[in-house]
Amino acid sequence: MKPLPPQFDSSQTPETTAQQALAEFGITELLSRLKHYRDIDFDASQMHLTDAEVKILAKLFIQELIQSLNGKLIAGTLNTLRHGEEMEEKVTHHDLPFPTPRYKEGDRVQWKTANPDWGVILGRFYDYNHHQWMVYYIIQLAPDSPSAGWVATDTAAEADVEKIPDTVEPNQENGNSYRYPTHSRRGIPPLSVQCPTEPYNPRRRHNLRPINQREKYIIDLYCYCELGMTPKQFYAKWDVTYEQLSHICSRSLGTVQNWFNRGKGYYPPKPVDLRHLAIMDFLLEHFEEIPQSLLNLLCSSF
Repeated sequence: MKPLPPQFDSSQTPETTAQQALAEFGITELLSRLKHYRDIDFDASQMHLTDAEVKILAKLFIQELIQSLNGKLIAGTLNTLRHGEEMEEKVTHHDLPFPTPRYKEGDRVQWKTANPDWGVILGRFYDYNHHQWMVYYIIQLAPDSPSAGWVATDTAAEADVEKIPDTVEPNQENGNSYRYPTHSRRGIPPLSVQCPTEPYNPRRRHNLRPINQREKYIIDLYCYCELGMTPKQFYAKWDVTYEQLSHICSRSLGTVQNWFNRGKGYYPPKPVDLRHLAIMDFLLEHFEEIPQSLLNLLCSSF
């Protein structure tokens, strides 16, 4: 829900209206915070701050904020106000209880779909959906899973997966049963789970191209670009299958099916999915207009 502009009662006295304005814009809270602030570096109770000193401190901090304003900060905040309703709803409900995860890392699970994918759980996280906090799992697909040809890992809500019984215990003869895959897919070596032996050293970076005003503008243009297309919009425009959508977005078939479900079975796509589909739509519409030299730079397979 977007914040509403401050509203004042015209029947109130000027003094009451002024106090309400201070409260609406957070000034009252700032003054109270300064007067009672305490951490390892500063204890207001020991400093015996006067009301005049508190007001001067608040004024200085507000002036510092004014001086630090820039286009990037304003654009980012405006983008949050316009498109952050979902995140705002999550923050509003931060006090709701977190559910206890049903599965743990290393468990083998499969999607509850007609043609399910399956794999091993690598981790989990919480997300606010359907007016409650829900558990999501990061799943590495098994090599013979239906979507493994185009996606290595995917996420799924706990309600959409079920555990596969460990009927075969891993050993040297039968492999590790997908707990920590040692195979390679299509000739691509598996990711190493070991950390680098040498620490990162920024001094070893050579021949870096500078980030000047032009580069900063392009970065901001990309970050704040609202390029996106929903799966339903793409599906209504192009004669594609769920499998092709999953290939485009690097998602499992189960995840794509949830995008088209209704009620509690529906889970919205992520911003990266919307951008994948928008870029794909652009290429389908304008592929012949793009110079071959530029296509070669974008993707060597062209």
